[in-house]
Amino acid sequence: MSADGAQAGARAECPAPRERTPSPLRTVAANLGAPVPARDFNISPDTTDVIYAEDEEVFRETAVRELLKVGFLRHNIHEADNGIGALEHLARMQNEGNITKPLLVLLDVRMPGMDGRECALQIQELVKKRHLRREPFVVCISSIARQVEVDEGGGNFQIVLPKPINVQFIEDAFQHLNQWWTLGAGRELSAWKTFDLEAIELISADDEPVCRLSASLAFVQETNIPQENIQEADDVEELIEHLSASQDGDASRPLIILLGKETWAGPLREWVEEMRAVAAIRREPFVVCTSVDSDRIGASTAVEHFHAFLPRTFTPKDVKWCLEYCRLWWLTRSSSPYKKASEGEQYHEEEAPEALSEEEEDED
Repeated sequence: MSADGAQAGARAECPAPRERTPSPLRTVAANLGAPVPARDFNISPDTTDVIYAEDEEVFRETAVRELLKVGFLRHNIHEADNGIGALEHLARMQNEGNITKPLLVLLDVRMPGMDGRECALQIQELVKKRHLRREPFVVCISSIARQVEVDEGGGNFQIVLPKPINVQFIEDAFQHLNQWWTLGAGRELSAWKTFDLEAIELISADDEPVCRLSASLAFVQETNIPQENIQEADDVEELIEHLSASQDGDASRPLIILLGKETWAGPLREWVEEMRAVAAIRREPFVVCTSVDSDRIGASTAVEHFHAFLPRTFTPKDVKWCLEYCRLWWLTRSSSPYKKASEGEQYHEEEAPEALSEEEEDED
């Protein structure tokens, strides 16, 4: 880990913060105000447009062959080797292709440049803002599909499938796409949640009172978190007590632990894993290392216990980057366990994600 600033930990598995919005999304803005095409409910694979992002050519070739077997047409399949390429296709397909039919997006998770998590997040944020004329059905195809299901609750993917893909998996995905397109059946996705800095709850954990105070104060100055949202723990038992009690709190509010003691990280991780195993974890914490030895810890095996690290001497800018890691982590993880939507889980127009306010738009 570099000592140059705040860094993501091994547990984060979230997109890297970006200084600027990728250029393909600027193209989408030009379509604002254009009428949404009427849906044609007579759908089939041969009239469905596909965007497929995968950085390994052998998997792309295999998947295309399987798609053709199901009935998708080769000229309707648009390939990319990362998320940026997928977004470029998405921007173009807002006005091209079978615009009255579904648009299927297949994403690998780990890709260079922009991975599948970030691409799915960018797409679903556009959906939330109602910036897309053609809202895609986004599917994860990855060798870490199980991790995406268990650790991330499916994230911003409607369906999660393992790699390599085959005919059976594609037919299953198309069946769910059909239910989504015709009946409104779909999952409520992570990107549709709200990340409100003032709603964050903090647990500052360290055996030194001055360290607890300085860490929490640094975050308060950047977020305006009210004092009643901050708790302190001076030993690991009290930390776990606070975390256990917080499970009865508001699951729509992010929970951050500022952890200054490396030796407390292991027991904390064990507790979270035990609760997750019995589906008893409603609010998983985002754990930030605030130890003065953070540089050494970040270079050791203990990196596995943290989502983010602050450098030994951190600045307000480091805190802002740490909060951005938290935001991306929060918006790529579902609050509930992953399950494929059934016909009974439908989202009607009045329940659809609302557009962001002007104030929220300005923050993007």
